[in-house]
Amino acid sequence: MNRIYFGDNFPILKSMPDESVDLIYIDPPFNTGKTQKHTRIKTVQSKNGSRKGFQGNTYETIEVSTKAYQDSFDFLADDSIHSDVEKTYQTLEFEGSLFYIETFLKPRLKEAYRLLKPHGSLYFHIDYREVHYCKILLDEIFGRESFLNEIIWAYDYGGRAKSKWPAKHDNILFYVKNPKNYIFNVGEIDREPYMAPGLVGPEKAEAGKLPTDVWWPGYVGAKITEITKKSSTFRGQQATWWQTIVPTNSKERLGYPTQKPRKLLDRIIKASSMMGGTVLDFFAGSGTTGESCLELGRNFILIDSNEAAMEVMAQRFAGIEEIEWINFDPKPYQLSKSEFTPKQPMDLPPLKKEFILLAATASYLQEELEDASNPWENSPFEWILKLPARKKGKLARQLVTSWLSTKGISCELSGDSSETLVINEHRIAIKFSTIWANGIYRFQQIRATGYDYVIFLGISPFDAHCWVLERKFAVENAKPQHFQGKKVVDFWIEIDPREPEDWLDSSPDSQADMMINGHRVEIKFSTLWEANIYKFQQIRDQNYEYAVCLGISPFEAHCWVISKKIFKQCVIGHLGQHTGSAGQETAWFAVNPQSPPSWILPYGGTLEQAYKVLKSLSNRK
Repeated sequence: MNRIYFGDNFPILKSMPDESVDLIYIDPPFNTGKTQKHTRIKTVQSKNGSRKGFQGNTYETIEVSTKAYQDSFDFLADDSIHSDVEKTYQTLEFEGSLFYIETFLKPRLKEAYRLLKPHGSLYFHIDYREVHYCKILLDEIFGRESFLNEIIWAYDYGGRAKSKWPAKHDNILFYVKNPKNYIFNVGEIDREPYMAPGLVGPEKAEAGKLPTDVWWPGYVGAKITEITKKSSTFRGQQATWWQTIVPTNSKERLGYPTQKPRKLLDRIIKASSMMGGTVLDFFAGSGTTGESCLELGRNFILIDSNEAAMEVMAQRFAGIEEIEWINFDPKPYQLSKSEFTPKQPMDLPPLKKEFILLAATASYLQEELEDASNPWENSPFEWILKLPARKKGKLARQLVTSWLSTKGISCELSGDSSETLVINEHRIAIKFSTIWANGIYRFQQIRATGYDYVIFLGISPFDAHCWVLERKFAVENAKPQHFQGKKVVDFWIEIDPREPEDWLDSSPDSQADMMINGHRVEIKFSTLWEANIYKFQQIRDQNYEYAVCLGISPFEAHCWVISKKIFKQCVIGHLGQHTGSAGQETAWFAVNPQSPPSWILPYGGTLEQAYKVLKSLSNRK
């Protein structure tokens, strides 16, 4: 059951049981020294009006309603504040509000700490005037190590100072009760667009990136497609930054001063609580926290001592039955049903305490276990890191084919089949398999006619394998798969890459990825590893003449064209990849592109150097 209290939040907080809420968001008065006011007005036609309008008609503006609260705590210190504390605050800021920090906020924040469950979080929303003193206070209550972020919430509404830089942001301090055990649902957080989506590829650009601790206006809670439609708005000065209150023309506007947008609360609640959890807001204002909880399947407890705030919440939640009102009767303000209708949350089983403990611990460990640094950031090849291994293999083949074509070396994709290449006028069928659970590849639907050679391309999570067989040889060693009557329609082949059968080695063109100007060429591909090296793997003494070793780093490409003869001198039999009796039959080698080993220097480095090697090979035909 959700609850809304009318009254001073301090005694209500003291009456609540220990460790009973999962998340607290509070937006306390900012101690601006002003009366926060929102007045509703409307313009009506009147003979006595001072404003002229359409067809000479006169109009006057009348005040409909005003809602306000006093945002000032400049009271004299009382006997509950130690003189040393008073002196310290006066040293920090002579005109600062001692009462606001020590007498108003401190006891309430202590209660907040008590009420949070062991995995609980606090989001404390304040502005630039008091944030520094509140940070010191929260460090004292929660512990400095429990401070995770200061979120900067930027906006661009309101007047602009002429004598200083206009203050256009709020601060949200993010604390957790236990820095090694807290909820942070990174997968639930709405994402923001890349500033240069063309550099990260279409899939990653569409998904967007996780927000930082600076939250911009149109990004928070928006779909990437919505942002893309308004992309011109975000160029240059980010003209639609977040607003500190809901815009005056927004349908969300309820007429309460300092009303916060739903998207702000949605992001916080999704990130730091689980469905079915309890969220507390003891400076509830217009009740945005409650509406967000209803939409997201959380329970809420709201508290406010301002009668105007209670009236707004009564109207906002009219027709919502799952709310218990305490010390306030909402019915006089609920003559019509609210336009807000919460979505039905997913029907999930209650989360057990042990499960939430594990989820909270995983949130803490995630940052430690994940690689925070990303040398591929903004690289044009960054998107390939998230591709399935199958697509990476296809990419490597297409990259090499495209590059060689620009250099005049014949290697083409067939125009009549997505699975067929034409190399030196030979039709090459392509069969593909990912690795199965038992460690084998299974190549299927191999037909007996229509091509000269077949390429079997296999992709496993950290490796790739390829065999090139003559059509007749492949069919002779395959097993029947489908029949039409007694006639075999197609075949299948099963290959264990760890122990391939002997017949594979007897094929005339086994282990060649492609034919280039009459030479059997194997393709080896590697992205740059963390140690700034390429690793080219699965190198065997089989029936090919040369290997093109293509390496891609974030902003550069490297290539070497190496003969099997050189491999046998420097790699095969010297740098075994696998263990066991046949371990030396499969080899690998590493190359630091900044300081490659001396034996590889004559065979490339840059793409242009590798091309010269390939060109010299074509002259030997």
